[in-house]
Amino acid sequence: MENLLSNVNGLSEELSIVDNYIDKFLHTERDAGTVDNVFSSVRNSRGKMIRPQLLLLAARFGPHYQDRQRNLCKLGAMVEIVHMASLIHDDIIDDSPLRRSRPTLQHKYGKDMAVVAGDFMISRVLRYLAEEQLMQEALNIGRTIEEMCRGELRQMACRWDTKTTIDAYLRNIHGKTVALFVEAVQMGARGSGASADLSDCLTAIGEHVGYMFQMRDDLLDFISAEDAEGKPVHRDFADGIYTLPVLYAFGQPSCGPRLEEIAGSEPASPGYGGLLREMGELVRQSGGIDFCRRQIENHAAQAKQQIAALPDHEARLGLGNLIDYLNQ
Repeated sequence: MENLLSNVNGLSEELSIVDNYIDKFLHTERDAGTVDNVFSSVRNSRGKMIRPQLLLLAARFGPHYQDRQRNLCKLGAMVEIVHMASLIHDDIIDDSPLRRSRPTLQHKYGKDMAVVAGDFMISRVLRYLAEEQLMQEALNIGRTIEEMCRGELRQMACRWDTKTTIDAYLRNIHGKTVALFVEAVQMGARGSGASADLSDCLTAIGEHVGYMFQMRDDLLDFISAEDAEGKPVHRDFADGIYTLPVLYAFGQPSCGPRLEEIAGSEPASPGYGGLLREMGELVRQSGGIDFCRRQIENHAAQAKQQIAALPDHEARLGLGNLIDYLNQ
């Protein structure tokens, strides 16, 4: 776990509480052997916990933040578990062997066990929300998971389609990625009793952060090596999933036709690795990487405008630091 916003008082301690709740919510006291090993692997695969950090920062703008702090940490754990489950399912769909430089659950234990593990995690979230009598949050999380699935389904419908528009891409990632960021900040704002105006401002920030996060992930696939990212590079293109830099490049007459030829090649064919390297160079030459960077910068600028409208609070600095991190 890495606290990106360590300058915010108390956030590291709260994230430790979130961490403990994740362990509690995923504990399988009646199981031993393989099942216990599966969930130990899941618990040890946590990333930077950006969504819980957003939730807890948003909560600081509400009048009831202090007296509802522990409950907010529970909600942060539940948001993170939903995210972790979505990554397990993503890795199954992508047949990915690595995630954060570690073997994925599906690679380690097989797709069948990974599917059930992801489903188990989502059911645990809904169960604990019901046990805590957080029925409105259960409803909102359920709707968010629906939106995430809808985004994934739309993305699947666009596979291998070199005519996919950037607008379609934005709709897809709003469902599969942005929706959970938005729900995280809304949970924090609602949970601490923030005003409607503050909630709207925080929601806009969460939306911009979600877009930045996904576009940054798209960008890193073209500017980082596999050992740096801890997962295979250009896997999306090989699977017929065309991200923002590629979609921009498809529309450029200088390289679009050749890029479409490469997209029509069989990934299992000899020399496909060379075609992927050529694809990466064409995307670079087309300006696709620079275009993606500009979109990230635009969202960063808009998020900063929303942050400036928030009340004076150290949490504003934390949100600004997160924006800067995603805009590197």
